[in-house]
Amino acid sequence: MAKKSNNLVGVTGEYYVCAELGKIGILALLTPKNNPLFDIVAVSPDASRTVTIQVKTMSEQNKAGWKLGKDVCFRRYNPNLFTVLVNLSGNEIEYYIYEYDVLSERVEKAYAEYIETPKRDGSERKDIDFRWWDLKKFKEDDLIRKNNWALLGF
Repeated sequence: MAKKSNNLVGVTGEYYVCAELGKIGILALLTPKNNPLFDIVAVSPDASRTVTIQVKTMSEQNKAGWKLGKDVCFRRYNPNLFTVLVNLSGNEIEYYIYEYDVLSERVEKAYAEYIETPKRDGSERKDIDFRWWDLKKFKEDDLIRKNNWALLGF
């Protein structure tokens, strides 16, 4: 199988999220590319609720987790901003739905633990420009988010 570009994997995840929202009766519209904060605008049928969604997709070959930019750790203080993590690596597609700032806080905490843990040789770790969000670090709060579209408040 040909290696897919990261861009193609990302767009695939966005379309999958739109399809899942459509299945539950929510209008989901992709934003123009290069929108820095969100990829989808989702609206209830009666237009009483609108949320914005950032989508991060983990490809089939990736078994470690989601590679996120370090800006994920900046809080947005917007209750209508969500992140959906799409996992394409298993037998079925999985969606983990987070309020943006909840994920931000979880990732920041995990990264701080990583930085504070010395390397195998005892040396200090250096700050890097991305943050891993690893399935192995998932706790109960993360697991209850799987395919839990009700978290969007529709």
